[in-house]
Amino acid sequence: MSLIKFFALKPLTALLAAGLICTTLAAWGSGDSKLATIHESIKKEFTAVQHIDSTQLALMPPAEVVIFDVREQSEFDISHLAGAIRVSPDISAHQFIDAHAEKTSGKTLIFYCSVGQRSSNLADRLRIGLSDSATGRIYNLQGGIFNWHNEKRALVSQSAETDYVHPYSSYWGRLLERPQMIRYKLQN
Repeated sequence: MSLIKFFALKPLTALLAAGLICTTLAAWGSGDSKLATIHESIKKEFTAVQHIDSTQLALMPPAEVVIFDVREQSEFDISHLAGAIRVSPDISAHQFIDAHAEKTSGKTLIFYCSVGQRSSNLADRLRIGLSDSATGRIYNLQGGIFNWHNEKRALVSQSAETDYVHPYSSYWGRLLERPQMIRYKLQN
């Protein structure tokens, strides 16, 4: 039986289904409101992590900041913030310090991922290990690269500007307000 015939025979079920769909879509909201909701849950989970918004980051002198992209290589290859250094989401504090201590000395560290979950996790793990070093403040970029992209801020890929972004998955890609700019693989 087709769905149309089923709902014609069951008007109450059709009404309930329509209500559920509308409620779900309304709750999902716009990209900005969805990212804000996700960010609030991230702040609750990682209470010791400080956050910075995209406007604050854009105003910071580049010489005082080191930006770390906490996504997988395939995501980074599609696009990233200019000057960002990719690190594995699973890197240990010890490995991070060994690899990056020299370039982070006295600098403000900014971590980002797609929405802020992986980067907040890493920032939380590192803040203890880096507290004894000469590193300045550690921040998670609020809303991650998705918010940066939604605000139409500059992204790069292999040293060239791009408007594309990796969505992490189709589920998380719904947070991107320009779905036509989604890419899973580099285009040749």
